[in-house]
Amino acid sequence: MSVGDLKKQTISELFRNSCRENADKVAYSVKYMGKWKDITYKQVYHLVKDSATALWKLGFRRGDVIAILSENRPEWNICDYAISAPGMISTPIYPTLANEQIKYILGHCKAGLIFVSTIDQAKKIITIKDQLPDLKYIIVFDEIKDDKNSEFVMSYDTFREFANKEAAAYVYKFDFEIEATNEEDVFTYIYTSGTTGIPKGVVLTHKNIVSNVLAVQKALPFCSNDRFLSFLPLSHSLERMAGHITPFRVGASVAFAENMTMVQENMREIKPTIIISVPRLFEKIYDKILLEIEKKSFFKKKIFNWSVKTGREVSINYSQHGQKPSGLLSIKAKLAYKLIFKKLSDALGGNIRFFISGGAPLNNDIAEFFDAAGLLILEGYGLTETSPVTNVNRLERYKFATVGPVIDNVQIRLSKEGEIQIKGPNVMKAYYKNEVATQKIFTDDGWLKSGDLGIIDADGYLKITGRIKDIIVTSGGKTIAPVRTEQVLLQSPYLNQIVIIGDKRHYLTALIVPNLDELSKIANEKNIHYDTIEELIHHFEIVRFIEEEVQRVQVSLGRFEQIKKFTLMSREFSLEEGEITPSLKIKRKMIEEKYSDTIDKMYI
Repeated sequence: MSVGDLKKQTISELFRNSCRENADKVAYSVKYMGKWKDITYKQVYHLVKDSATALWKLGFRRGDVIAILSENRPEWNICDYAISAPGMISTPIYPTLANEQIKYILGHCKAGLIFVSTIDQAKKIITIKDQLPDLKYIIVFDEIKDDKNSEFVMSYDTFREFANKEAAAYVYKFDFEIEATNEEDVFTYIYTSGTTGIPKGVVLTHKNIVSNVLAVQKALPFCSNDRFLSFLPLSHSLERMAGHITPFRVGASVAFAENMTMVQENMREIKPTIIISVPRLFEKIYDKILLEIEKKSFFKKKIFNWSVKTGREVSINYSQHGQKPSGLLSIKAKLAYKLIFKKLSDALGGNIRFFISGGAPLNNDIAEFFDAAGLLILEGYGLTETSPVTNVNRLERYKFATVGPVIDNVQIRLSKEGEIQIKGPNVMKAYYKNEVATQKIFTDDGWLKSGDLGIIDADGYLKITGRIKDIIVTSGGKTIAPVRTEQVLLQSPYLNQIVIIGDKRHYLTALIVPNLDELSKIANEKNIHYDTIEELIHHFEIVRFIEEEVQRVQVSLGRFEQIKKFTLMSREFSLEEGEITPSLKIKRKMIEEKYSDTIDKMYI
């Protein structure tokens, strides 16, 4: 397959070229009625053309805004291309957002039509539609009854019927609109989930995204034989660029996970070669393995620990330098794989070439463990405002605890304070209708301020050391990046979420969401009776167990980085309560305000 130069760096051109070059190849796979159904590039082309035609027939034109509110499925990708082909602007919305947040985004960008996945999602929009004068239509991907009698709600199939009316006259128009789209035309408004304040609409052009796709393609060996499994929300800029547009560019195929609970089962069925995720997936797999090993016999634990030690030795001394072990170590590594790691590889489909991790820092121990098992996780970095990737580790040379060197055409520098600043063709135009925020995020000489702190080593590899707004300065003058302590504590399989507190205070404390399933098992083993979760987490034996676990894992930290007290929480921090963002980032300010009384008690 050829992936030659594009005439123009537009999503429209990229889409058309890939459809022509890969017509008979499988583009998407989706499970329907218990069986995986394939959709070819040729079929995708016609679905996109029909959808673009239908939008035109409904009166939408170049520059109009169309929203997508859906879980991952082929229609999401198809409609994304259908919106961009005739030069319209797509606005993705997380399907987990509350009605008020959805209303704000739709009203701010003045979306005229919204694609939604299900009837339930459509009902959310119907309840706020009267407050959205610009919104004319709701198109539902799932089948619905009697939609032809509705003024503004219709099924995706009914919507596409508009394309059949005088369709022949539009074939030329479809290609004409692709040709008419320019690199600097706006491709999308992506509203940042934001850990504070009102969401801001990131304005990204066709060139912003395509330049990033091409640069990532240079950095990582994606190929037409690759198979991706899509489960990270497509509203997330990393999944959209690296798991949706990039695979399409190289002629690869994408399978859509049924839902988050089915990811590991779908891995076994699909046997993907590349998976893009945030660190939480790897943390969960790692924790599950450690908990299972705890139940094994002394002999099996010894084999496991020996295998991990051997794998880490290979990783640290050879794999991370693009080399392979030889002699006795090579034999030991093969034995470790056969005894322990093959089972893990098979559980993840048995065909993984590499994982890509982004969105949050990846714990170094977890990265090394996976590499020891022959399952490489390449960590990268970027922002929605940078389309999103700026840095990524390479397959032939990677360093854990870093996010790798910059990709092609991107520049980074550090300010005097250590803030990472970025320049390149991937950097956004502006925040939509927000001149103040736009001016604030750029330096006087045009570099984008990331808000993240970092260091660059002698080889040009970037290490993220914290977020400026999260930095804690204790009353004793110690400066602490809480993410480091949180990462260390999360090595325990008994701890699920952690928020470190301590700014302007004498010492660090933490709000800890424990692994309630595992605590329940411990309670049963110790014959601890409890009627509620509150009783469980406050039982003195459970509290003592967590105290011992905290001390065990934080021993590697400096004394000033260690937490002195903690409070166990009875439920996970959630999107519904406004405590985390859709991309799973903790809203620290919100949590500190919400639980101020609980926090204050830890400083008495």
